[in-house]
Amino acid sequence: MAMPPDTAPPLVASCDPAAESKTHPPYRPAKARFTLPAHEALVGCLRGAARAVLARWHLPADEQDAALLVVGELAANAAVHGRSEMSLHLVLTQGTLGIVVGDHGDPAPPHRRGTDDDPDEHGRGLDIVHTLSTRVDVHCGDHGTWILACLAVTAAHREAD
Repeated sequence: MAMPPDTAPPLVASCDPAAESKTHPPYRPAKARFTLPAHEALVGCLRGAARAVLARWHLPADEQDAALLVVGELAANAAVHGRSEMSLHLVLTQGTLGIVVGDHGDPAPPHRRGTDDDPDEHGRGLDIVHTLSTRVDVHCGDHGTWILACLAVTAAHREAD
């Protein structure tokens, strides 16, 4: 069973305190959404899609790099530990980039760490996400797990060229 499509965007809205403020003028955030099968081989595709969107939104290179690292870590978790599909939602508001990566569908069998798994290569993804983010929330439910990461950014999007 897939997660309802409107589940992640409200999570992203919680990144931006100005969105709830009545003192700020209305601001239309830039949004992007991608869904792929939850396979480790497709993590790079999800990261590549995010790279293209962030470049189109004219984020500075260092902010793009941080966001892509977060997307990559969260997508890898969704692919390894997740279910049938993984989704990426990006929302850019004034001063904040919200990233939500989720897995949904039927539960996957538990991932067992192999004897060949290098401990230096595994187990640090969420620590990296917490370090780069101003806020991280994890939402687990019958329809999957969604992780929200909010990153402070200095530039809001300009209209597409």
